[in-house]
Amino acid sequence: MQYARISTVLVVLTVVLAGCSGGGVTDGGDTDGNPADTPGTDAPATDGSTAGTATTGGPPTDESLSLTAPDTRLREAGSFATEWSYTVTEADGTTSSLTQRYRVDLEENRSLQRFRTTGPDSSLDVETFVADGTSYTRYGDGDQVQYVSSDQPASVFETATGRASGFTADLESDASFVGTETYDGVTVSRYEYDNTAEWQAYGGSLFGSENVSVTEFTVAVLVDRDGVARLTMWTLSGEADDGTPVSAAWRYSVTDIGSTTVEDPDWLADAQA
Repeated sequence: MQYARISTVLVVLTVVLAGCSGGGVTDGGDTDGNPADTPGTDAPATDGSTAGTATTGGPPTDESLSLTAPDTRLREAGSFATEWSYTVTEADGTTSSLTQRYRVDLEENRSLQRFRTTGPDSSLDVETFVADGTSYTRYGDGDQVQYVSSDQPASVFETATGRASGFTADLESDASFVGTETYDGVTVSRYEYDNTAEWQAYGGSLFGSENVSVTEFTVAVLVDRDGVARLTMWTLSGEADDGTPVSAAWRYSVTDIGSTTVEDPDWLADAQA
């Protein structure tokens, strides 16, 4: 496994959080009021997946992890939603969070992106809507809201789909098949990887102190029958020198494939004005 690449990802995330945010976890809703994950009809698991039979599709037939780039599948579907999040809880109890959500409709060439950070000292909330050749961006809210419009930027497709590609590619030789379950209405195969000792070297870089012992590190990947990673996530737990618990979590999901719509945000008229 190429740990150098993954550690670079962690360092970049840590820098982003340190510069833009502090504690508090963002809410679980999407930008248009819909939940980011739409599980099946069985009782949901803690990560948004469910055990049981799929409503559509079927699991991969090979129990070895084999992933495909999502580009072709998502372009054929015409629409999708993604969510990327990263959260760290420090030894002092403060929590910093970063969340980026996309709703993309390729057929209508419309997208809605929301980027949020929250923390003990500051927060950031930016929403960008693209339609009819124009990009509209809202910064802040309430009395502090600002709007910017410009010609439509390059496609958000690669940005929305590329968050997990480098990370999951490293897992294919290490992750083990666990079983099948339902996620976003589709039967998926679950793979997990757990090697706490090898991740001890990177644990300290996620927190304010290098003196952190990693006690648990687990990666989970849910893969559909097309080889697309519908959900990729890792969780890390540890403790500081004094025994105070610390934790970090990273998550990337692809949902609502072929059924995503992008409505005008409620602030569009103000931005156009």
